[in-house]
Amino acid sequence: MKIQRLVKPWGMIFATLLLVACQRETETQSQPLQADIQWVQGQLENGMQYHLRSVNDEKVSLRLLVHTGAVDETAAQAGYAHFLEHMALLGGESFGAERVEAMFEEAGVSFGSDLNAFTSHETTHYQIDIPNNKKIESAITWLSDIATGKLTLDPALIENEKGAVLGEFRFAQLEDKSVDQKLFEALLEGSDYEGREVLGTQENIKKIDRASLLAFYKANYLPEKTELIISGDIDRKQLEPMIAKYFSSKLNTAGKSDSSALSWGEKTIAPLNTESMFVSGSAGQHPAMTLLTEISDRKMTTESDYQTMLMEQTVMQAIAERLNDRRMETQAPLLNIFVYRSLIINRYFGYIFAEFTESDRLAAQQFMAKELASLRDHGVSSVELTTIRQTWQNDINNLETNWLNKNAIDYAEDRLYSLIDGYTLMDKEAIRHQLQQFVKRLSKKELNQAIKDYLTSDFKPVFGYTREGNPKTAKDSYSLFREQFAAPGEMLAVSSASVDAFPEPEKGGEIRSYTAVEPTLHRWVLANGIEVWLKQMPEAGENVFIYLMSSGGLAALPPELHHAGNMTNAVFARSGLAGISVADFDKLRQRHNMYLEPVVWPTSHGLYSEAVKGELPFAFSVLYQAMTAAKVDESQFYAVQKELALKQDNWLASPQGKFINRFVGSLFPSESPYLVMTGADYQKVEPEQVQTVVDLLMKKNRNFKLVVSADISTEEFATMIKRYLGGISMESAVPITDYKSNPKVSVASLEVQEAVDNTVNYLYSLMSEGQPKTTKDRFTADLVYRLLNKRYFDTLRNAQGLSYSPYVNLTWFDGSGQAIVEFNINASPDKLEAVRKGTNKVLNEARKGFTEEEFKIVKSQLTSDLKSGLTNAHEQARMLSSYVLFDADPLAVVHPDKVISSLTLDEVNAMAQRLIGEETQQMEGVLSPKVEEKVGS
Repeated sequence: MKIQRLVKPWGMIFATLLLVACQRETETQSQPLQADIQWVQGQLENGMQYHLRSVNDEKVSLRLLVHTGAVDETAAQAGYAHFLEHMALLGGESFGAERVEAMFEEAGVSFGSDLNAFTSHETTHYQIDIPNNKKIESAITWLSDIATGKLTLDPALIENEKGAVLGEFRFAQLEDKSVDQKLFEALLEGSDYEGREVLGTQENIKKIDRASLLAFYKANYLPEKTELIISGDIDRKQLEPMIAKYFSSKLNTAGKSDSSALSWGEKTIAPLNTESMFVSGSAGQHPAMTLLTEISDRKMTTESDYQTMLMEQTVMQAIAERLNDRRMETQAPLLNIFVYRSLIINRYFGYIFAEFTESDRLAAQQFMAKELASLRDHGVSSVELTTIRQTWQNDINNLETNWLNKNAIDYAEDRLYSLIDGYTLMDKEAIRHQLQQFVKRLSKKELNQAIKDYLTSDFKPVFGYTREGNPKTAKDSYSLFREQFAAPGEMLAVSSASVDAFPEPEKGGEIRSYTAVEPTLHRWVLANGIEVWLKQMPEAGENVFIYLMSSGGLAALPPELHHAGNMTNAVFARSGLAGISVADFDKLRQRHNMYLEPVVWPTSHGLYSEAVKGELPFAFSVLYQAMTAAKVDESQFYAVQKELALKQDNWLASPQGKFINRFVGSLFPSESPYLVMTGADYQKVEPEQVQTVVDLLMKKNRNFKLVVSADISTEEFATMIKRYLGGISMESAVPITDYKSNPKVSVASLEVQEAVDNTVNYLYSLMSEGQPKTTKDRFTADLVYRLLNKRYFDTLRNAQGLSYSPYVNLTWFDGSGQAIVEFNINASPDKLEAVRKGTNKVLNEARKGFTEEEFKIVKSQLTSDLKSGLTNAHEQARMLSSYVLFDADPLAVVHPDKVISSLTLDEVNAMAQRLIGEETQQMEGVLSPKVEEKVGS
């Protein structure tokens, strides 16, 4: 088969571009963006295009993009594109229904994460990521079956799949619609997309038969609408003949059906209607306001397009930082503020979103009006501009590391979305050039003008109120907001001097011992008792990932401090550090390209941080201050307390909140840290209690361990830990060894009739008690989870069609002997007994043991997943921290294959008995539809 190339030799491209530029360039015309020439593009004679890129990655990622979606359906075909996507995963002429998933599972591929498919209004795409290139021809064969009309569309499988697709409606098309969903539908009004739900209608799904689905398939899965993407460990010279062999068949379009859809490339949404919108939210949703404006098209092919996009993002950043800074400074009564740009079909919209309580609506909207007016009329300060410029400079500095960490999946996804959205995919140097040009020209004057233009544009105001609320209140408040926003903005008294200095430790310390555990794994013990681990990783580039953690967490606190412990993360994050306010500290942290997060978990606590190598002294200085001198900011404490209490009570009033609260309350005793807090619980906490929690956890050394993954020498690293962390002084404390929470029940059942949709949420929980997990337990428990999850999915979804996505959770906190396995499913109310029987069937058969074939598959999947983590610096730091903190073997993180190869089926079946055996504490929960009270007798 003759192959038509779309990419010319580089010299010809350069000469052509140069000639065109000389002939056509004017001062007002923008140059096209420079595309990444590492992608090889080609086209078969039948019109199908392909995109290939060789990547230094053992994995291979394949994507099949079909430019067909919900917008290509007639009213009678609503839902066909999505249903066809489901059927494609059930096999074609080359592979039977069970062979598609089974064939790739044997190679370590997991359904969902590695093997999946997605449908939108405009496109359908199929994804498969394989661990190596050994199965590449099988993957191409499967995708070619989809693309060339070879799906079998077995009538029996169609009938069975209807149950799963109808189950998907219960996730995506709730009767109790959120404000976001209602707004999305409003944005599609008057366009080709209006009324076109990707899932279609339930009536259509129930009526689908093979003949009608086949007609849609033949009419829309055409070679000229199909593109294949492959990246990874590939040889183009071998692949191109293979692609020609499998994809050259032409689809028979004789049965093409009538369609009211526009041809590919002509679809669009209507211009934004700027009329105000007042809409109720879903159960548990807070009142909110959104200022929505249309900003740009998704196609980005010229330098002007790209520079416009960068300025749009900068305007969003400036507005977000000003609003959040002022929110903290004034303690304005807002629960959340978000400012962002979002793609709706083919256009980007800017969102300014604020969430509040109904009682605070007027004050919250007044805050938004005044602050936005001030920013509109007076712009950003020099300090704000400096921070914004530095964040862009940080992005430039991070480019090398970001590119170093890109793998086959990243490249395939980038290419996929560039084809879907129609933008030019650039290489690293082209992006660097664009960013440098933007930073070079970014001035205070230009930014402030862009902000003014944005904030004086035509907004669509969207005011949300609670499900039980009164729209009149929202409408009345809008008039006041509009008046306040139209008034001249006040100039803020913003300091012109930024906080640039951060205190370093006055003294350091000494190293007590050093061990080279492996050539790239090192261990030190400081004289103050802190154990330090370094995983040297060239893959980290300039990035550094840091965990400074101790065992303990909530388990180290007396019951009277559990509520304060649950508030600590949020209060700590809003209290600033070293006498610097939270707003100034956040700006300083951004300029130093550093991230900090306090952690208080059930069995551990500490600090997580990300930094770049050049800023490690700053990052370690921050850790020192956080460990030794963190102070609760009382004014911020009360603001955080109010926000947490209001959010929690609102969630507890929702159907899901009521259900989870009663379920957990039935399972755990009153002194358990696992109980769900109420708003009243938050309100009872005093700032002194949170400070006590900080002091108890951070100033006592139970077994603090610092784990770092970075590309850094041991000599440089040792010098820094002595200087910056060696001076941390802590009291010695006994590690916590009893993490039990003593559940109240052995076997129990609970039904909560609060759901507002016609659906049931079923939860079956099994809690086991025993010894804390060993190194090998971490692996066997993971395998049991995978086995249970697959069996539950196969039985209740694939075999019985009871739900779209039944799943299993396993929670086993480090250091705890208590593990919880949960079976979760959302189903139709009339299928509840079938769900119970199916769940019991999976449990009873799992207790009898798994098979060698199942064991082999999940071992292969776990091996593949952990192998990917070996080059992921963040994942290595996270796992090492968990292992060394709770006495597991750190070498199992570095060489997981050695542990996996030693595992036996008997060990896995024994772990299954431990986790889900008859002796476990068992609790069934059902969230069912609310029963409406009858009026009268």
